[in-house]
Amino acid sequence: MKKLIAYLVFGFILVSNVNAQDFHFSQYWGSPVNLNPALSGLFDDNVRFAANYRNQWFQQATFTTYAVSVDANLWRNKLNGNFIGTGLGFYYDTESTGEFKNMGISLPISYTQKLGNNRKKHFLSLGILGSYYSKQINLQNLIFGNLFEINSNTDPIDFGAYNSKIIFDVGAGLNYFANFDNKHALNVGFAATHLAQPNVSFNGNGDDRLFRKFTAHASGKLQLKGDIVSIMPTLLFQKQGPHTELVFGSYVQFLLNTRSYTAFYVGGQYRLSAYEQKSFGSDAFILGARFEYEALDVGFAYDITVSDLRNAATFMGGPELYVIYTIRTQKSRYREFVNCPKF
Repeated sequence: MKKLIAYLVFGFILVSNVNAQDFHFSQYWGSPVNLNPALSGLFDDNVRFAANYRNQWFQQATFTTYAVSVDANLWRNKLNGNFIGTGLGFYYDTESTGEFKNMGISLPISYTQKLGNNRKKHFLSLGILGSYYSKQINLQNLIFGNLFEINSNTDPIDFGAYNSKIIFDVGAGLNYFANFDNKHALNVGFAATHLAQPNVSFNGNGDDRLFRKFTAHASGKLQLKGDIVSIMPTLLFQKQGPHTELVFGSYVQFLLNTRSYTAFYVGGQYRLSAYEQKSFGSDAFILGARFEYEALDVGFAYDITVSDLRNAATFMGGPELYVIYTIRTQKSRYREFVNCPKF
């Protein structure tokens, strides 16, 4: 009984705070449209499909996130290596048995300008994002205090109009990518979303503004001697209202076949988080592996919780999986993103 009450309390805390914080992926590069609208279309082929799955805590059904997206680059030949990027992203976030649900649809549009020469290729991208969100909550199965007081579970507050909320929002992003001699690469980006700070209160008379989210990300590729092994450092910083996270780490790429571009990656990251007045503290170690074969890119990661939640065996950590597949619909003489760190 105590464990049941603990789960109910913990779940209620999550539901009461989730409206102020977005979902997140540890392998954020596996969902480029959600990371930064300026990344839409930033790849060598013409069309890219991405699918993501994340379970917040594997041993207990809490938050589960699904995301799919498609994006493309247009008119690269006509624009002499510059191009327009566009796409469509969808995500679905549900708590436990579906008591709380988030659904979002986003439409990014970007423009990428090519700079530099053939040996040192630089690209600057600017993107904007329009989004539609739907939030739903089901309070019928919640247990209120009056169940124990008067043996009746009637809602103490009239939640009749609290079951859904529709939101429209906008965002923008900037990204810089550099390719040096087709061996080394650098990518740096910044994005700001929820610029309109929409009201997410389920109460028609309430005012609960969604915090603006600021994202900074950086990655690189350093090819070692022999062209077989490369080091790929990663960095992500996100701040949304009182919530802040810093994720850093590195992957090692082993190039198995140059003709089919077959590669295997292994690595890890470390996440720090802060909330309100609390300073940065340890949150999780993230172990990951990734495999690429031609147009297919598959990644798996597992978060190992090292925060105070590690004391509850139920909340040890969670798995995450992404799949990316690209299609070339037309031949292009521009192949500058082969060494792009993919984010």
